Amino acid sequence: MSSAEHASSASRPSLAGPASNSTTSSIASSGATAATLPRYQQLVERLKAQMATGKLSAGQRLPSLRRQAAQSGLGLNSVIRAYGELEAAGLIIAEPRAGYRVAPSTQAAHDTNDLNGGSQTSPASSRHPGESQHGQRESHHRPRAITTLTISDPAWQAMANASDPRLAPLGAAHPELDAPAVRRLYRLARTQLGAHAQHPSAYALPPGSNALRTAIAQHLSHHGHPCDSDALLISQGAQHGMSLLLGQLRAAKGRCRVGVEAPGYFGIVAAIEAQGHQAIAIPARAHQGLDVEALERLLERHDDKTPALTLDALIVTADGHNPLGGQLSTSDRHRLLALAARHAILLVENTTFAELSFDTRQPWLADLAHRHADRPMPALISLGSFSKTLDPRTRCGWLWLSRPEQDSPLGLQAMIRARWANGMGDMPWMHAALSELITSGDYGRHVQRMRRCYARRLERLRAHLSAALGDSVWLPPPSGGYLQWCGLPSLEARQLEQLHQDLLNAGIATLPGSLFNAEQSGLRLNAAQLGEEVTQSAARPSDTAPRQQDILARLTAHLQKALAQGEG
Repeated sequence: MSSAEHASSASRPSLAGPASNSTTSSIASSGATAATLPRYQQLVERLKAQMATGKLSAGQRLPSLRRQAAQSGLGLNSVIRAYGELEAAGLIIAEPRAGYRVAPSTQAAHDTNDLNGGSQTSPASSRHPGESQHGQRESHHRPRAITTLTISDPAWQAMANASDPRLAPLGAAHPELDAPAVRRLYRLARTQLGAHAQHPSAYALPPGSNALRTAIAQHLSHHGHPCDSDALLISQGAQHGMSLLLGQLRAAKGRCRVGVEAPGYFGIVAAIEAQGHQAIAIPARAHQGLDVEALERLLERHDDKTPALTLDALIVTADGHNPLGGQLSTSDRHRLLALAARHAILLVENTTFAELSFDTRQPWLADLAHRHADRPMPALISLGSFSKTLDPRTRCGWLWLSRPEQDSPLGLQAMIRARWANGMGDMPWMHAALSELITSGDYGRHVQRMRRCYARRLERLRAHLSAALGDSVWLPPPSGGYLQWCGLPSLEARQLEQLHQDLLNAGIATLPGSLFNAEQSGLRLNAAQLGEEVTQSAARPSDTAPRQQDILARLTAHLQKALAQGEG
């Protein structure tokens, strides 16, 4: 609850009413009272009670988000959260451009029982704010296959715009490049390029430079991720690594069903479709990332009318979810590993933002699989890259194979052959420069410095937007990285498209939520280069502050205009 909600709570109408009597008694029996519940949760319980008593019947339309906020006296974000809780429980259904309706009674009853006693997870009232992001109705319904991307799709044009250097860089997920470690990397690269000039035909052949693989393994191990260099295969970035393993999966099993987070990064969908697989959307939530509870229900449901979901592979971003910023809890990581092992699902862990986690740095899935090798574990491959932590121009990433010795299409030898066939090798001088940067400790210090820097910039961006737009926007704090989701729940799809175009015309690149298969309207913003402190010496004056303030002012003005039209 915001401070404004606390301050005005005394003047707001009570959420308690005749329809909530039964709910209040059930809460009291578990040691809580309606008065002690968060106000959004009081709205959840009130609506659930109205459904139970028939005051709200199956198929009945609920008040819009803004009308509900006005009627209940809650802020818009609190209503969004309440509706999200109900939707996650399968009690209401979001209909694009039509609002929310009460779900069919059979589904509602089933999910109410699950939440009240049939589930082994913690109750909904203990979840973090925003974790049940509204608009993800696949949580308890049939998962959808995501539409195939083609070269003419808006995603490609949006990415071209996001990377346009003439536009304010709030779109593409590029890190801050004006940093000491980046400058040192290119000094090292120039030196190494001169040294390698005598060998113009040399490649860094797969699995990649031994010095670089050793440096990466030692860096990961030093930071709590025990890794053997012999389990690493160097790629040209995480996207390239993902395409390699999906190609091997295709060769081994044919067309596969690959689970992806929704919302989630559209480049993953592109890689899946390019290799001829089918992308299956699995709900993701702010703060928690992949909805493991929803995945378990989909995989293990017992319904004669709807068969259980089957997956061959699942790509998951456990830290720094893109675009919502969520992070899987340790318990959900254990639960996901057990679930994948039980259903023979290949897990692909995307760790590109993991090193930039802020307050809570969780063990990676690869770490847990290593620690608990005595338990049944799924096949697991982790993808890493320097693109988000250092510089995308390095074109360097890695695959960390949990079972490098296995004689299969996903074993190290098979992956090396695939890597050789797909590009042969890499630039040896860049491998040498990177290995020296890592071994010196400069890379590790850079990551620590940028982690603090990005946290400040994101906080500043949220404070600016919150002060200017209030409850009209939903700004879930990310767990790490530099990407901020800016939810705009009152905007319809056409209005969001117009806003995106207006921002481009104003010289600001953003990415609309539709590219991430987000059903809630919103923009993904990049705060990496929004900070006058940058990483240079404080004695060196910055000329970026006025320009950045201008960018924020223009962004805010266009958001205010779009939101005013959305309310009209």
